[in-house]
Amino acid sequence: MDDGGDAPRLNNKQLAMVEKSLFELLRNQKSQVVPVELPVPSFWVSVGQLLHHLENELAETIRDKGMGAEAQMKSRRLGNIRTCISDLTRLRLNAFTQNAVLSNLMKSPQGDAMSSAAGFQSLDWQRHDAAERAFHAGIGHLVEKYKHEVSWNALQHGSSTETISAPKAVGHSPLTEFSEPQEEDSVVTTPATVQPASSGNWDDPDMDEEDRIRQIDAFPNRATGASSPPAPPDPDEDDGLMRILILKDMDEPIISADGSEMVLTAGDVESCSSLIAETLIAAGLAEPAPL
Repeated sequence: MDDGGDAPRLNNKQLAMVEKSLFELLRNQKSQVVPVELPVPSFWVSVGQLLHHLENELAETIRDKGMGAEAQMKSRRLGNIRTCISDLTRLRLNAFTQNAVLSNLMKSPQGDAMSSAAGFQSLDWQRHDAAERAFHAGIGHLVEKYKHEVSWNALQHGSSTETISAPKAVGHSPLTEFSEPQEEDSVVTTPATVQPASSGNWDDPDMDEEDRIRQIDAFPNRATGASSPPAPPDPDEDDGLMRILILKDMDEPIISADGSEMVLTAGDVESCSSLIAETLIAAGLAEPAPL
């Protein structure tokens, strides 16, 4: 195994500190959705030296004393450390992946961050391994490729042609522009009723009861009375807003989709776009606050 190459060799006390830090880092990472900062520079190189040291100790013990109790104890210790490394790597890669995806999706079409105040995307790369930074950048490139493939900006903000060609509502035109004037004695016939075109009194059509029953049977799904008024639209569904409760203060304002700035503090209840609201909830900075 690679023991660190040209890195300075650690003494037994330093290796013990690395082992302790490894398990503490795992405990901290389990409760965090963002990558926890590494305790020392070149942390993974130090972990490699620790494993190399323990492997040599185990080999010497087996050679000198056989596979007795002492060798079995050192073997279990080595296995526990390897399991810790596996779990920590899985948690950290998940955290870096989520961070890279959310950071990229929060960017505006111009490339600047819409919510730098959220904090989850600002990482101090001096406190993380270079390989982890390369992994984070690679995820960002994959997200950019995905957004290009599905036309992400057009899905979120609409295309320029939609904006230019969209007709403007300028009020209702007179009904005479859409229909020809009817003769006074003309009628509009429907499957169930006969309605005069003019606004006179109701004239019962010359129809016996059997004809009326046949028409009802021909249109069984047609309502016989006044239709119920449509349910009022949900305002949050029309404009894509979502009410959230802010859990933590934010030092910098969040830039909303229309370009306005919002300064959020703990305890505020705000209506934000679904994308920003879900991102803040995923980062642990807010929670849903439905009416």
